[in-house]
Amino acid sequence: MKLRATVPVFLLIGLLVLAGCDNSPAPATPTSTAAPARKQPQSGGTTEASGTATTGGTATPGGDLEPTRMPLPEATAVMPAEGTPVTPTGTIVDAATMVVPTSVADTVPTATPVTATSTGDAVTALQALEALRGKALKEMPDARLAMLVNSKPAQEKILLGTSLGDPNVHAPTPGGMGRNWTLIAVSPSQKRAMAFSLDGTTVDLTAENQVPDEVLANFGSPGAAALDLSTLDLKSLADSSAIAQAAGERAAGTSPGIALFAPEALGIGPLPTPEAGGPSPQLAYELFSTDPATQLFVIFDAKTGDVVLDSGT
Repeated sequence: MKLRATVPVFLLIGLLVLAGCDNSPAPATPTSTAAPARKQPQSGGTTEASGTATTGGTATPGGDLEPTRMPLPEATAVMPAEGTPVTPTGTIVDAATMVVPTSVADTVPTATPVTATSTGDAVTALQALEALRGKALKEMPDARLAMLVNSKPAQEKILLGTSLGDPNVHAPTPGGMGRNWTLIAVSPSQKRAMAFSLDGTTVDLTAENQVPDEVLANFGSPGAAALDLSTLDLKSLADSSAIAQAAGERAAGTSPGIALFAPEALGIGPLPTPEAGGPSPQLAYELFSTDPATQLFVIFDAKTGDVVLDSGT
């Protein structure tokens, strides 16, 4: 199964596969809506098979509403001669109005082929996170981790609006190593999201209209406090190199990539738990492929390194 996740969000993983998880939130209680109004009968016809019209109703002992029917004036129907095809008259009007929703995805520019590659040193995800979180905290003292992914040069602006594995946006991480890791961090107090890359690029994603309001609200919730970059203990997390090793042959070659992300805050979770009754991971790694011909999608608990979702099972 090829997971094309988007924020949307949105990016990222198997937004659909989680629908089958047992610990998904219960669906919202549906609200009642008014029944659509009946169309008035065309001149020369009748409404209802009984030739009566509904004008109101009275309650029956069983609790149902029994319509009160008033007789319609008789109409004379002119039958066509035998063998003459019947041609409907009048104009059928569809009163429905289609409202096109406005979303961040509507404004995300289409990625163009990118051949440029990063030339920095190859480092692991946690080495990159250690280097980048200082920049994020300088801009936003309450910054929380949203995603860390190895990106192509100058593609930071569309990271949240593009599915993981786009070869024009994401760079592979052989052995869990990358040259241009990009950290996306969110400030609950400033209601702002920014991208910081190892190559020195900084992009205000909120100013670029690339972050939905609901995502900003998610990162401001008490449950997202564990994502605070100022207190996040990197030693408690598995590194991308360990994830690549655990993935074995599926992480081999030059196309697989690895991303670290916050599933619930990004609106993707909760993810399945590694153990029955255990907590859902607040941070997770995803193994994906930047080769469009390869279907690959495995999610790991970032703390334990355990597989919580596998496209092959």
